[in-house]
Amino acid sequence: MAKRRKRRPVGRRRQAEQGPGPRKAVELVAGEYTREVGRVPSAATFFRFGLVNVETRNLLGKVFSMVGPIVRVRDKDRVDQIMRARTAQEVIDLVHLAGGLGEDAWHKRMSEFGPEVLPLIAERLRTARQAHRKRDEIDSVYERLIADLRWRGNAGAEVLMACFDDLNDYGRSLACVVLGLLGARAGADRMWAFYEKVAHTQGSHRIGALWGLIDLKDERVSEALVGRLIKRDVFYEMFGFLSLAGNERAVGPLLWAAPQVPQKDRSQPLMALVSIAHRIGRDGLVAELEKHLAPDRPQDVDLVANETFCISASEAEEYFGLFYRGLRPGDLSRMTEGMRRPTGGVRR
Repeated sequence: MAKRRKRRPVGRRRQAEQGPGPRKAVELVAGEYTREVGRVPSAATFFRFGLVNVETRNLLGKVFSMVGPIVRVRDKDRVDQIMRARTAQEVIDLVHLAGGLGEDAWHKRMSEFGPEVLPLIAERLRTARQAHRKRDEIDSVYERLIADLRWRGNAGAEVLMACFDDLNDYGRSLACVVLGLLGARAGADRMWAFYEKVAHTQGSHRIGALWGLIDLKDERVSEALVGRLIKRDVFYEMFGFLSLAGNERAVGPLLWAAPQVPQKDRSQPLMALVSIAHRIGRDGLVAELEKHLAPDRPQDVDLVANETFCISASEAEEYFGLFYRGLRPGDLSRMTEGMRRPTGGVRR
């Protein structure tokens, strides 16, 4: 006779998987909160900042044109090769030269071709991992080809959807960014599945998925962000994302995160809260505050609500300006400030 297995109490791991209730969630965020907000945007965020609109693309082109003579001499051969290419296939075959000044030259050449280039891009995306051994080379190919598809409308989105499963995780992250910018709602479930796959990994591939879903106004994003905030997983984009897409469920965790993050980062959760408050209205904010503030101090609810609505939605939007618009001339230096610090660097 088979022995009956004893039922074990639900362990911490299973409880974590089931998720905490609203009040417990706030308690978790209010616990020891020693991690500072990430200093540097992920590679997916840098990638998107350069593709938001045509004005941004033109700004980056001007940046390339302002380089000094040393860089021009260094990159002259690669630019000349790209400019001598006669066909779309030849230009695509030179994608590995699209670095430095070669990148601007390569994109300009690609813009000369129409729909006939789409099957060539698709083939190169599918075979990049076989054609290149080094990860950096593969990722570079993905960056250039996927960026080109940003400007090819629905046809570009169709290529990305068709090739999505052939890409590595970095390529899928970038593909999510472009699919979001192109408004490819048909790709939302695939992007969400990719996010769930990489959400708990150490890399930043999840950021590209979140960007795509935010641009598609997918309602699942807010819950995903609240889950990361509760676990004190605060990356560079966290509060900008909550400003863009957070819902009422984020109010409590943001209230408790604000005094727990380092002083220099404290305005970020508060400004994200302002954006959410204007989205859900005063009644919605008060309802959430009543859940999380001391019930014997109703005056605190009115105080927090009044102070929150003293700041306009447009002020919060400008505070997180890079998340709402394309690059402006002064943004590049501010955005890369963290890269000059010892622990800086673009996150992939």
